[in-house]
Amino acid sequence: MVDELPDANALLEETDWSHLEHGGGSADPGTPVKLAGLVSGKSDAAAIALDHLWNDLLHQGSLYSATPPAALYVAAVLGESGSRESLAAQHRRRLLEWLAETAYAVSISREQEFDDWFGPGMMARNPLFSEVRAIRPVLFRGVFPHVFDSDEDVAEAALLAAAHLLDAPELADHIGVVSPKVRSVLAVSSKQGYRDAAISRLAAWGEDTASLKDAAGSTKNEDDSWNEFWNSDRGSLDEPPF
Repeated sequence: MVDELPDANALLEETDWSHLEHGGGSADPGTPVKLAGLVSGKSDAAAIALDHLWNDLLHQGSLYSATPPAALYVAAVLGESGSRESLAAQHRRRLLEWLAETAYAVSISREQEFDDWFGPGMMARNPLFSEVRAIRPVLFRGVFPHVFDSDEDVAEAALLAAAHLLDAPELADHIGVVSPKVRSVLAVSSKQGYRDAAISRLAAWGEDTASLKDAAGSTKNEDDSWNEFWNSDRGSLDEPPF
């Protein structure tokens, strides 16, 4: 059993945002106001919240002290039936992609990259990495129902997030449920970034990915809007995030 999701409204109201920061400075009062826009039923307010998440709370994979409570809020919104019904499919997809990016930012693969760039233990010395890793079971609770979403793009984004969250050892029991869909859906996505992530995660789970790599390589020159987004908004995965 994974940890329970917090109440979204209570999380916004009870978090002491004045002691937290994002890429642009203090999280108070802007962050809770903007995040509340996700469930306002207004498309423009939801778009502002999404911009804040991507540009200020996880800019090119960088974590800030306001990132963990923001991630919990996003998961809570996605996990509450009433809240997610107020979100358009495109907004649900973007939130799930954001949680996927958050999970990747604290993954074993990312830790190995940091070790290569800065020497062993760089990630471990930043308490934010441990803080985000500790809430991955809660984030998974908010993500998992969307794996079965009727909207194909939302379901793929949920699988991407779930795959990265399953990097957490305490979630290993869920790999057997998620991995078949990662192989049958995510690994054959029209989005190259999704395919690459699926193959990487399946390989990490000890599965044979040779045929998937061949298939993914045969379509790598196609028009791929996700790949363009992946490289422009989130920054390169091959260079230090500074």
